[in-house]
Amino acid sequence: MTLITVAIFHLPQDAYIIKARLESEDIPVFLKDEYSVQTENFLSNAIGGVKLQVSESNAEAATEILKEQGVELPRESDKDYKGGLKKDQKVIAFIGLIIIAAIFIFLYFSGSLEF
Repeated sequence: MTLITVAIFHLPQDAYIIKARLESEDIPVFLKDEYSVQTENFLSNAIGGVKLQVSESNAEAATEILKEQGVELPRESDKDYKGGLKKDQKVIAFIGLIIIAAIFIFLYFSGSLEF
């Protein structure tokens, strides 16, 4: 059975409401990363939030119910997101690191920093 991510939530309690709604329609639901986010809320963005997943055969029905409930559906690029930095974020982080290193080297050799 292949599971498909149909919605992503930052907090588990938001996912529980929709999970209950889908299960009331006899659609089995799995919440991926539910306990990780529940125990360490600050990790939610890092691991991509709580992913509400359903079987492939129930994905279309679940998506329709989510639309009725006003839940924002994930983009295709978000469905396989496993956490960490995306490509453009990596480039920005690398440039920032180079700038910080350049400032540190400049201050060190200008005599403003002493170790």
